[in-house]
Amino acid sequence: MDFWFSISLLMLKTMFMAILNPFFWLFVFIVLLQYRRLVLMEKKLFGQPINNIWKQTFYSVLFGIIGGVFGSFFLLLLGISFDSIGITYLWPVAILLLMVNPRFLCFAYAGGIIALASLAVKYLLPFWPELENVAFLKGLTGIHLPSLLALIGILHLTESFLIFISGHRGASPIYLKSPSGELLGGYSMQRFWPLPLMGLLGMVVAENSDIFVGGVSMPDWWPLLGSVMNPLGNEELVYLMVPLIAVLGYSDLAVSSFPRSKRIKTAGNLALYSVLLSALAIASVFSPLLVVPAALIAPLGHEFLIRKSNKDEFSRPPLFNADSSYGLQIIAVIPDSPAEKAGLQCGDRLVEVNNTRIDSEIDFWNILRMHYYRVIFKISRRGREINLPVQIYPLPVSRLGVIFAPGRLASANVYVELTNSSFLKNIWRRFSAGRS
Repeated sequence: MDFWFSISLLMLKTMFMAILNPFFWLFVFIVLLQYRRLVLMEKKLFGQPINNIWKQTFYSVLFGIIGGVFGSFFLLLLGISFDSIGITYLWPVAILLLMVNPRFLCFAYAGGIIALASLAVKYLLPFWPELENVAFLKGLTGIHLPSLLALIGILHLTESFLIFISGHRGASPIYLKSPSGELLGGYSMQRFWPLPLMGLLGMVVAENSDIFVGGVSMPDWWPLLGSVMNPLGNEELVYLMVPLIAVLGYSDLAVSSFPRSKRIKTAGNLALYSVLLSALAIASVFSPLLVVPAALIAPLGHEFLIRKSNKDEFSRPPLFNADSSYGLQIIAVIPDSPAEKAGLQCGDRLVEVNNTRIDSEIDFWNILRMHYYRVIFKISRRGREINLPVQIYPLPVSRLGVIFAPGRLASANVYVELTNSSFLKNIWRRFSAGRS
């Protein structure tokens, strides 16, 4: 018990140092700017913001700290040393992938490529020993692949945990065109979490070094992943806890499911991927050949999850489309609005206003203006019809606080179109436009 208390206290102290780091708050500011961009999109689509920037940022920081504790525990448990995972290779490759496509900015792709490159160089070395004279290639062979692949697994396990507990928060309603050209209603699920993390740095020191003062002796089985450093007889392998900062992001679309159910499925699939990758990484310490499937699963498994999620989402019947047979479907209710106070919920279908059937959004707003002071909505909710009195006055009618799904809309001229662009393509497009 004393051991776990001491090690947990050291871990939390290190994380607290990360929170005090100015770079952590710089990342918080960047997260705030991302939420500001999303709110501006809401204004463009619906004429009013649906989510609060400050509230979104606060919850991102709160859940980010929780996620930091979660991730740091597993980093400590496995003993992943950040000086042996090829950080100097990881970031440049990730940035190059960003230029190809923004969604490739993920350690699953960069780490998988580096792991495969390292394996290829190790395989070729017996045939071409001169490759070891190239510093870049020699550095690849020095990467501890089990630690690199386990790091990818732990980061994605942390992401799956954060998606599960908060991935549905702040989902923005959107109008979008499906790949077939159909106008749909759905939800854009975008979350960002700044994470204060505890990282480990390994170093070999003399047995009687002063660095042991205040340290904690670890069990004999630790580190679980081993190390590339091999101390001699009068030396000891020591790990230092250092504060680290990371940002995790989640971007998804919910078209045929509501955000709450979508995040559960996404988190579950991502957790399975993470556990499988981490298990293979750990097993490769004892059976080195297993590092090959682990290196392949890192990028290919991640890509499979994304493609499967998108395919499943658009292959099922959409929740909100332009073929509604009657009434108006509510895709979102703005917080603290008259609609929310009256009890309206997303997914409700508005059938009548003051006993008058609603056939279009134009009809709805016209009736609402005529019966401004006393309004009763008849809605259909999960097969039941409910009458709800709504108090709008003294607010203007436009502040009712409902967003309708696409259908017989008067304002469906603004929508999101799914594209697959990249930084390099955008530069070429601008260059070509400038020449013409």
